Amino acid sequence: MNNTVKLSLITVVLTSSLGLVSQVSAQTDTESLPQVVADTDWQESATSVTTLKQVGVGTSTPNEALHVIGNAIADDPLHPSHLVTKRYLDTQIQSIASQSAAQQEQIQSLQNRVAQLESQYQTMRNDYTQVIARLKEVEEILSPTGRNCLDIKTQLPVAATGFYLIDPDGEGIGVDAFKVWCDMDYQGGGWTLFANHKDNIVNIQEGEVISPASFSVMTAQRWQALRQTVTGGMMFKDEHGRITQIYQAKMNNANCRNIYTDDNLAALSTWGEYGLIWHHEDTHCDVSWDFAGVILGDKDSTRVESYTYQGASVIQVPNSKTRFDVWPYGSDESSRHQQNELLYFVK
Repeated sequence: MNNTVKLSLITVVLTSSLGLVSQVSAQTDTESLPQVVADTDWQESATSVTTLKQVGVGTSTPNEALHVIGNAIADDPLHPSHLVTKRYLDTQIQSIASQSAAQQEQIQSLQNRVAQLESQYQTMRNDYTQVIARLKEVEEILSPTGRNCLDIKTQLPVAATGFYLIDPDGEGIGVDAFKVWCDMDYQGGGWTLFANHKDNIVNIQEGEVISPASFSVMTAQRWQALRQTVTGGMMFKDEHGRITQIYQAKMNNANCRNIYTDDNLAALSTWGEYGLIWHHEDTHCDVSWDFAGVILGDKDSTRVESYTYQGASVIQVPNSKTRFDVWPYGSDESSRHQQNELLYFVK
């Protein structure tokens, strides 16, 4: 092949190559040109958005918000990755501060309301306390009174079990009237509670009001006045509601001890070393195997440590001819095996 032909082929190849390069260049230029979107003020490409509006960093008075998707500064962030301008942040802080102030006002208003309600509650509570106190005064004035519970039950047969005011030796004589608990149900009612006791009480205490709810005995002066009114014997009720009873004649005829022997219930003598408030024995009063008795004892009035298991109990030994008129403990000679507490009544 001669040189002329070779030159012609090289020229053709170069011409074709230049044509391809021109086509690629033209295609690339076409792709890089901005594509006009619906809003003709904004032009968007695959990697950028441009506009002629006054927006962006460094613009003091932008006339449109700058919305950017990506980690960029935005005046009105729409995406979690947006950074925000100081103005936007200040606005948000001011808004939060305003909301906080409003909430504080609401809290203060609620606190003031709570304080008002507490004040109203305290006023109502004081009024209620005064009303209850007044009702108690009226109740005591209107409630029937008598020498004992039997006297009250006789005056008012419908009287219910509860507290009443009695004056055993009469108005203006001896002891002043005082409150007692009356059992108005058992055998016609009229029973006056003078002691509430249980086993293992070290020292018996006198009480202002003798109640089924607390352990104590009637004061000596009141007891001495009350026992002078007794005409119906004695009754003893344990914590299970079981009742033991001594009729009047048998109570009075006890040959060792009866309710008139000791004047102070809180310091019964150590007769027989049991703390007996009532004691009858067929032979000698030596607490042998032929006696019956009622124990109201503590450590000072009972046999060594016996108060711990029979400080409040009733006893009738097998050989005793004197028996309780009502005995709920079967063949047991002592109630101590079946109970620990006793309520002591007279009628």
